[in-house]
Amino acid sequence: MFVVLEGLDGAGKSTQVRRLRRFFEERGLGVEYLHFPRFDAPVYGELIARFLRGEFGAADEVDSYLVALLFAGDRAGAAAQIRAWLAGGRVVLLDRYVWSNVAYQCAKLRGSDDERRRLGRWILDLEYGYNGIPRPDVSLFLDVPLAFVERRLTEQREGDDRAYLRGGQDIYESSLALQRRVRETYLEAAAADDRLRVVDCRDADGRMTDPDTTFARILGALTPFLD
Repeated sequence: MFVVLEGLDGAGKSTQVRRLRRFFEERGLGVEYLHFPRFDAPVYGELIARFLRGEFGAADEVDSYLVALLFAGDRAGAAAQIRAWLAGGRVVLLDRYVWSNVAYQCAKLRGSDDERRRLGRWILDLEYGYNGIPRPDVSLFLDVPLAFVERRLTEQREGDDRAYLRGGQDIYESSLALQRRVRETYLEAAAADDRLRVVDCRDADGRMTDPDTTFARILGALTPFLD
């Protein structure tokens, strides 16, 4: 089984990935996990880190097609390992994959809706067609309130996965307007492609659901894919 969790920056994916991993392990399944981008990956990892630190310019100043190539190259480098895990009967659980590339690059593209859709198709063709990376069984977009994302992104975020910033700020995380456009792109993609499913992480009042409720909704979305 091959599962991907997608979402905005600060959406709580890491928490839910850990819970999902434990869920599968408690059922006796071997689980393999990757977080994209892989900042320790040869060549692409350092280039992606430099881009996210803003060393090549602001997010909307760097050509979306070129940035898409960097993120796609990182995944292409992991494709053989993912295939081996799947062939060995492991559950593969990823934090971000191809839809992140589509959502973020299209969201920052200055152009018409047709140009953004063309870029989205190009990325999908690049990653799954030209690079031939494995396709997930399902990708889940955790749709959280933007107010929650804004609060998370203004907090001091720490951890080993933040080392790439070297004390600075991720250029994708510095703009709530960009996060809003990323969300819209994810939702548009999910409406057009049932391989990307939306998990509503809002309660009846529009606030962020608690972690237990969010996890229950993730399991509900995964039910058709569980044996």
